[in-house]
Amino acid sequence: MATHRIPIFGFNTCPDATGEAWFEPFNILAVNDQWRNIILVLDDTANRHGVYGKFAVPQNYVDGANVVIVWTANAIAGDVEFDFDYRAVGGNDIESLDQAGVQQTVNANDTAPSAVFERMEITIALTDGNFAVGDTVEFLFVRDGTDGGDTMAAEAIVFGVFFEYDD
Repeated sequence: MATHRIPIFGFNTCPDATGEAWFEPFNILAVNDQWRNIILVLDDTANRHGVYGKFAVPQNYVDGANVVIVWTANAIAGDVEFDFDYRAVGGNDIESLDQAGVQQTVNANDTAPSAVFERMEITIALTDGNFAVGDTVEFLFVRDGTDGGDTMAAEAIVFGVFFEYDD
């Protein structure tokens, strides 16, 4: 058995309508202007805001489902609250991809880096039984500024969100 991580952001990842979540090159915020990869910026507001997307559960999935967030900030104090809402849809001509509501909402709180732009990683456990090989997983990944635990007075800069699982 091995543990795998697959990135879940892709061409189909779309910011919500708040205007408080967007993609831009990291060199716009970074000091050194060297690395121009695309990052997700989640603004520091009192709103719940983020991005929608989808991914397929890999063919070798068995269990151990987690969502892993790699992020940083231009702040060294406070906490950030991340939420992950999703619905796994499976089968062939069995379940609708146009359903209301979510199957599960999970969240986690992480502390700001100890130095500006240090790499941070947080793992949130998902319910293994919600996933089956080949499922289409529709999700909303957010920073929840409405949560009292979100006290970081800076943008959260997300380098990637991953689906982690065991085969």
